[in-house]
Parts: sequence; structure tokens; C-alpha cells
Amino acid sequence: MHHPTAQALAATDAWRIFDGWRTSDQLIGILFMGRHGSLSTSGTVTSARMGRLQINGDSTEATFNLKGAEFLYGPVQMFPRWPYPPPVEVIAVQACLPDGDWLVLAENFRPKGLHGSHNVKHS
Repeated sequence: MHHPTAQALAATDAWRIFDGWRTSDQLIGILFMGRHGSLSTSGTVTSARMGRLQINGDSTEATFNLKGAEFLYGPVQMFPRWPYPPPVEVIAVQACLPDGDWLVLAENFRPKGLHGSHNVKHS
């Protein structure tokens, strides 16, 4: 899934962004959509190395294996008050995983009942 205007992001650049978030203790909004479930939460990056990204929040710990992911950077439409409009557009790093799972990471965005746009294409 991705927004039509999102641009390809080299893996080295994605990991550089993740490490910058880790060192600055940046709050990150997370939306994960996979074949077996979804997750929306927020937290800070506590580890970004060897293909593994770990994010911890007040009551959440999420670890993602991003080996083999294709990264995108750009706008993503979200519905913070799902199912009610209006959608909002956030600038995010997206990871499209080989098995079709999709991860969206946006700075300074705290999701509350956040769901990805139905207008977003699945790649």
C-alpha cells in the first residue's frame, strides 16, 4: 500500500532516519497492516539495527523485522476518527514487506483509532 506520490527511499536512508529518531527520542506514530492483523500506536525508537526496528511506548513494545523491505517516503492518508471524515495526510516512512505487510511511521503523530485510507493502493 502506498500513496501515489510517495517516493522510493533507499534502505540506508530509511535506517539513517530511524537512527535519528532513536537518538532524538522522537515520538513516532505507527500503523501496521498485515495479513493477520493490524496495529496503531505510538512510541519512540529504542533500537534500529541489523534489520530490526523496535519501538516502545507507555504500554506498547513493537518489534519489526524489516529485512527485505522496500521503503517509501511521502504522504499517507489516515483517518484519525475512523470511520468519520476528514482524512488527514501525514508525511511518513513506509515499509512494504515482502509478504505484503505494510508499516507506516510518522513523526509527531499520535494515532487514536487510526486506520489507513481506503484510497491507498496496495502494491
